[in-house]
Amino acid sequence: MSGVTSGVGLFSGIDRNQIIAQLLQLEARPRTQAQARLVQFQAINAAYLDLSSRMQALKTASSTIRTKNVFGSAAATSSDDKVLTATASADAAVGSYTFIVDRLVSTQQRLSKGFADKTTTGLGATSFSFESGKARLDRDMSLSDLNDGKGVERGKVVITDSKGNAATIDLSKAASVNDVLEAINGNGVAKVTASVRDGKFVVKDAAGGTSAWSISDATGSTTATSLGIAATGLAAGATSTGSTVYRAHSDTLLSTLNDANGVSIKSTVGNAAYNFSINVDGDTIKVNVGDVYDTDNKLTESAVTTMGGVVKRINDALTAGGHSEVVASIDESGKFKLTGAASSVVTVAENNSTTAKDLGILGNSDANGLLTGKRVLAGINSTLASTLNGGQGIGGDGQVNFTTRDGFSFSINLTSDSSLDEIMRQIETASGTGSNGKARLTVAVAEKGTGLQITDNTGGTSNLYVTGSPLADTAQSLGISTGALGVSSSSVTGSNLQHQYMARSTRLADLNAGKGVGTGKIKLTDSSGATATIDIGDDAKTLGDIIDEINSASGGTLNLVASINSNGDGVIIKERTTGGTVKLSIEDQSGSVAKFLGIAGTASGTDAANKLDGSLEKTVTFEASDTLQKVMDKINAAGVGVSATIINDGSSVAPYRLSLTSKSTGSNGRVLIDTGSFSLGLSTIDKGQDAKVFFGSTDPAKAVLLTSSTNTLDGVISNVKIDLKGTSTDPETLTISRDTQAIEDQIKVFLDAFNTAVTRVGQNMRYDDATKQKGALLGDSTALELRSALFRMVQSPAKGLTGKYTRLADIGIKVGDGGTLSLDSDKFRAALQDDPEAVKSLFVAREVDSDEYIDLGGGVKVRNPNFGKEFSKLGVASAFEEFANRYVDSATGILTLRKKAMDNQIEAQNKRINDFTARLEDRRAILEAQFIAMEKAIGQMQTQQQALGSLG
Repeated sequence: MSGVTSGVGLFSGIDRNQIIAQLLQLEARPRTQAQARLVQFQAINAAYLDLSSRMQALKTASSTIRTKNVFGSAAATSSDDKVLTATASADAAVGSYTFIVDRLVSTQQRLSKGFADKTTTGLGATSFSFESGKARLDRDMSLSDLNDGKGVERGKVVITDSKGNAATIDLSKAASVNDVLEAINGNGVAKVTASVRDGKFVVKDAAGGTSAWSISDATGSTTATSLGIAATGLAAGATSTGSTVYRAHSDTLLSTLNDANGVSIKSTVGNAAYNFSINVDGDTIKVNVGDVYDTDNKLTESAVTTMGGVVKRINDALTAGGHSEVVASIDESGKFKLTGAASSVVTVAENNSTTAKDLGILGNSDANGLLTGKRVLAGINSTLASTLNGGQGIGGDGQVNFTTRDGFSFSINLTSDSSLDEIMRQIETASGTGSNGKARLTVAVAEKGTGLQITDNTGGTSNLYVTGSPLADTAQSLGISTGALGVSSSSVTGSNLQHQYMARSTRLADLNAGKGVGTGKIKLTDSSGATATIDIGDDAKTLGDIIDEINSASGGTLNLVASINSNGDGVIIKERTTGGTVKLSIEDQSGSVAKFLGIAGTASGTDAANKLDGSLEKTVTFEASDTLQKVMDKINAAGVGVSATIINDGSSVAPYRLSLTSKSTGSNGRVLIDTGSFSLGLSTIDKGQDAKVFFGSTDPAKAVLLTSSTNTLDGVISNVKIDLKGTSTDPETLTISRDTQAIEDQIKVFLDAFNTAVTRVGQNMRYDDATKQKGALLGDSTALELRSALFRMVQSPAKGLTGKYTRLADIGIKVGDGGTLSLDSDKFRAALQDDPEAVKSLFVAREVDSDEYIDLGGGVKVRNPNFGKEFSKLGVASAFEEFANRYVDSATGILTLRKKAMDNQIEAQNKRINDFTARLEDRRAILEAQFIAMEKAIGQMQTQQQALGSLG
């Protein structure tokens, strides 16, 4: 059923809805007025919000000019973008710079011999090992390390051999010792051989002539003198040993000692901290070579970084302790020594560290009161014997016995307090000369780089023997033992001598091919199941810091201990006390520190297997049936620092080759690959070299040599990043200039923000006579004051400035129609060119006038409430930043407070309107009820009338 709802009474015929609506309309007049007022409030509020937004934009534009160093904007232009490009950031050093890009960075790549197929035939390989090139027993020293760190004067050397052949050898681009040796040995004219011995270059005449021979500086060069090899009147066939060009000295960095393993120095907060002690005749002198703190635990002196710094700290401590008769120094051989009175007894002991050991001074003085330390610096390109076998040095009793293939027998006694170069030369010298006129034995670093190669040159047919003493076998420790039966070949390739290249002092930033290990939290689980979490932050600088963090977790109660492993190539985690039943576990909870250190994971078992070894020497194991493809897949899956691919060289017999490419560029990315007994036939396609650039001169000999493990140079020019794109024989020019356009663009942003603010203030205060329309803020005192203040600021001089430019008009900014600002670019650029600092000050000067604290006397100070609010100097942008903040500050800003007040009024107005509406609804209900009652009464009356009518 449907019906029509009507407001017309059935009995009265009155339209009650119309009458009620008319009655309520009259009573709703106050609400209508309130709603109109609400619209007005909302318009005003929207206007305040609009002005606040514009002032915030003005504040941001002003702040950007001051805080983003806009006036330091610079641009970089290269004379040849195909050679190098650059990006200049703020405050880049303006000028023109010369570069010769001699070499781009390259990546190590090695290529195997060919194989007939890649997916069918098993290779028969057992395992390959991969390790950082730092494990090599030799190195290529930078020329910059020679001559007490002063480097070598690059240029040309003239060598005339005993037959009168004169070669001019250009070393103007030489960067390393090997560059020098290769240039001399490969000169193609003068027949000489060059090598290094200890800290000297050695050159031997091999021409077979009869005349005296010589080595001299070329005209205009001092290179031969700088290398220590200049000599004349040398006898034919003679060997010329140069002067010492590499030695330990007071400025030698501690980080270079012990084959760059450095010196572990713990720095502990507190004025009682020390690293080792020196006992002199019963008196203990504590020596701190780390950070020094006063009694208030304030850092007063940073840890020493040089050998001379160590000597000074020791001598200062001895003097302070009343034993100035004991003196520390560096002797001629580069060792630390302590010299006391003849009757002195001097003993050096550690303080829960390895500092004294790393400095080589751990131990006791001799009968004359002299304590001579151990060797801490090897010779040129050489390695310390003390860093072999993971840092344990050479074991055994020191005796090594040789019998060459011609039957000649001899013995030598070795010590760990020597360099590997000295040991090799000691063996060769002791072997003597055979009947064929050649040295019976030659000793070199084997091709793999991690062991020695002994070569018998006698031509004899007997076995070659290299042995040591039973139960104290130094030959075995040196990796060259043949055993009692000897070998029938003419050479012995020694085993991996495990050259240490990681120590407590190893910098974390140098790991992961120079990428570092980052920061993060590590969860440790010991062999009892107990756990702890450590947080490795930016304060961790060395491996020792992380080792100490692990060992002190949970107050040092965890049943695990961290240390450098026995091979000296990583961190190892073992049980503190054996017998635990839970496998050790280490997990990165954030970051990847444990992963990068190679210690993340769970031990393979308990007891002896309950350990996590982060050795950087990785081994990939194969099955005999593994094909070339499978070998490639396993290498790539192992994450050993190289990428393996198979290439087809197109040959008909064995076209498939395994290419192994380092994942990191430059010399830091070099990887040693040991294929064991399997012959992979690896050849070096690229050994991986750093980029080499000559800077500052068109002549490489006079330029500064720069090297980089990437094709990016940072820090060469302040705040400029240089990207190398190609090589050049001619010098290229990089011009760094002030980026006037960038400065001008930012000034225009500021002007636009000001103009928008002024325009919006005007629009909100306008009155249109024609339309009689007015802005929401017409007559508003806040808007009036804001507009007046904006105009005053642009026309007033900057506060406290006395330079050439003190007003915006001085640099081409003027007020135009409508109060907006415009920029005369020509005048602005002329001002920048004339006095850039004055223009900068005009905008960004900001000098606080008040002190941070007020001295009330008697040692009482209170914070100055006006600190940071009063200025003796204030540039235009700085002034606008402060001014705008007065209006838009989130707590005290004028517009912020006005908007809050308007919000309150709008809220109150809405409540009033809602109250009116509620009362009107109540009134409607009353009227409705009254009309209904009236209808009911009329209906009843009509019914009664009808009843009465029926009676009549």
